[in-house]
Amino acid sequence: MCISRCGVVATVRDGALTQVNADPAHPNGCICVKGTAAPEIVYSKDRLRYPLRRTRPKGDPDPGWVAISWDEAMTQIASRLQDVKTRYGAEAVVFGFGTPSGGSTMDTARWLERLANAFGTPNIMASIHICNWNRVYGSQYTYGVSTPPPDYENSRCILLWGFNPRASWPTVATRIGKAKTRGAKLIVIDPRRTTIAEKADLWLRVRPGYDGVLALAMIHVLVEEGLYDEPFVRDWTNGPLLVRDDDHSLLSERDLKATGQAETFFAYDNAKARLAPYQGDLGYGDKNVVLSLLGNYAVTLADGKTVSCRPAFERLKEVAAQYCPEKSESMTGIAAAEVRQAARLFASEKPSCYTSWAGLEQHSDAAQTNRAVCLFYTLTGQFDQRGSNFFYPSTPTHSILGQEFMPKEIASRRLGYSERPLGPPGLGGRVQSYDVYRAIVTAKPYPVKALITFGSDPLLGNGDSATGKAALEALDFFVHVDMFANPSAVFADFLLPAATCWEREALMPSFPTAADTATWVQLKPAVIQPLFESRSDLEIIFDLAARLGLGDYFFDGAIDAALNYQLAPCRITVEQLRANPRGLRADSNVRYQKYAEIDPRTGQPRGFSTPTRRIEIFSTSFARAGYAPLPKFAPGSASHDDKADVAADYPLFLTSFRLMQFCDQQHRNIPRLRRQAREPFVEIHPHTAAALNLKDSEWVRLQTVAGEVRLKTRFNTSLDPQVVATQYGWWQKCDELKLPGYDPFAATGANVNLIIPNDGIDPISGSVPHRSRRCRVVKETGTPRTGKSRR
Repeated sequence: MCISRCGVVATVRDGALTQVNADPAHPNGCICVKGTAAPEIVYSKDRLRYPLRRTRPKGDPDPGWVAISWDEAMTQIASRLQDVKTRYGAEAVVFGFGTPSGGSTMDTARWLERLANAFGTPNIMASIHICNWNRVYGSQYTYGVSTPPPDYENSRCILLWGFNPRASWPTVATRIGKAKTRGAKLIVIDPRRTTIAEKADLWLRVRPGYDGVLALAMIHVLVEEGLYDEPFVRDWTNGPLLVRDDDHSLLSERDLKATGQAETFFAYDNAKARLAPYQGDLGYGDKNVVLSLLGNYAVTLADGKTVSCRPAFERLKEVAAQYCPEKSESMTGIAAAEVRQAARLFASEKPSCYTSWAGLEQHSDAAQTNRAVCLFYTLTGQFDQRGSNFFYPSTPTHSILGQEFMPKEIASRRLGYSERPLGPPGLGGRVQSYDVYRAIVTAKPYPVKALITFGSDPLLGNGDSATGKAALEALDFFVHVDMFANPSAVFADFLLPAATCWEREALMPSFPTAADTATWVQLKPAVIQPLFESRSDLEIIFDLAARLGLGDYFFDGAIDAALNYQLAPCRITVEQLRANPRGLRADSNVRYQKYAEIDPRTGQPRGFSTPTRRIEIFSTSFARAGYAPLPKFAPGSASHDDKADVAADYPLFLTSFRLMQFCDQQHRNIPRLRRQAREPFVEIHPHTAAALNLKDSEWVRLQTVAGEVRLKTRFNTSLDPQVVATQYGWWQKCDELKLPGYDPFAATGANVNLIIPNDGIDPISGSVPHRSRRCRVVKETGTPRTGKSRR
């Protein structure tokens, strides 16, 4: 049901699911309150039961749903999708899925991507730009690979940055708890004092949107106090490469002579007092070179002009010094002494590891913030080492994405690609909801006419719900596959009932929690038969593929054959897994510091998969695309609407967090879960509330430049008085507890994404500043105010 993928045992009596418990024999065994509520979710009266077809126009209060057979539904859906493809091109169809981190789509999302690629559309809509794109993909612009997973079991110091595993990844929280018991230190960086922050050795209460500034302050401490790993920085980063002071580019051989190579760069050799040429595949050539990380060197160019050049590391040092803890504490809200303590602790208690998550992703400068955090970690010299962040082996499998089906020229037509080629449209292959909305309403850059989503609720899960609503109302054809009819489903032409994860098989070739789970393979059995006429997502995808004439890409509908193909490299079969329902372990071989292994083709170390073959302190990809190659932040403008006039009217910072009782915007209709979180609320410091004449547990209006919603106050003395915090996803009612639902599109409702405009997005990653908007909280008096959304 979420990213944790807890190993559990289900109890079934007389064919009914009655109980779910943690499985102590499973390497990923764990459970949280969401898992224990599984029987109530499965047997909820709100579930979709049959395929439904709309018979009334969109916008009509009554969609006129009529039940039809699966054959009728799938035949008509396939026909409509083919018609759109014929008339407008395959790119006019968008496939979408809900986040695997907060739902149960992990085992089917890759197959849906395969279907999209085989169909010929480059447009796969997901919310990765506000989930973990920078951690997984953006880090490649520094490391050449995604952020290596943390080795909690062997770490002496664990840093959690914008990540609360107790609410979002219980199996990780359990492992961190065990690490603390054996003596590991814990640093938590979060605007809120979460339950795991309460157990931390050090909690840094960063002001929302200033994480990048904090990372640079911590970098400054490492450099100023000599806590960085100098040999690692010299040998395995491009920190020694010289950067020109005049145009801020890397000094290349082409600068020195007309016939020079653009990809031959230079460092300064202190031993020989001369420039040392560098090529990514060949290194520096001279094994005795003594590279400088600091200094200023005059270099004569081919045209006779002399320019000053400094190593990239020197440039980083200069940038970080602008945000030294004593200067930046007024921005971050963190005392200089605490910043220094955190940097020292992480650098001295080695091996140390870190994890970041959505708390770092939902800001206007998310990509540069991620770069700064990556560079802080890089300077400690622990990449791919035991007890730190390292790439432990996972189960070898065949890729099932079908990217080979998609020509590059079609992929470049992906929505948002022209604006953000380095972001999700270019790296990761995802489109964002706001680009889909625009294409539906304006037909720019081309029309989008059809959308089919699995386990997704784009209107509640993304900002600017009002614009999204208008887009889905205007959309020609929309198919929604899910267990429940959420607010986005109201605008569908077909509703298809999905089986819960308890009613279907699901293959997990690898559990991403830790090294000992990454090679665990499991084919989870269906513990009960699908209720009503629900079907598994995988069956729906394979059926639709056949009806679209794409059966050849889907093993002619034979799901077992498809899964055996996926598993073939690990030599474990579906049949073996069915005989061992708890799972089997694939063979593995743990290796560390793989970047230092010799590549037999070149005789050189493998290095990193970056353009310079080193971890890039100076991002050559950012530089080529016109972005700052070193982390860059504008002090005082962490929030897009942090202008003087806006800040005066909206003096508070708005951030958000996840409630452990719910998977994002799901399950507020489940009594066991809703009983623990009955009403939508906004946390506020008592002193701030007193100044506004607000009481605890009082209904108020939370306002941004885009509008307002209605929430209840909850005092939180640990918050910065300038910060308020809430949750997104409120809409469902719970009849059993007589607790109401909330109109997700009205100012009297509680949908916080209604007042988060999709503007001020990160120019690189497209991240939306959900967690660093300006806001105000006012008493509930007068007529609800509506705002005008800004794009």
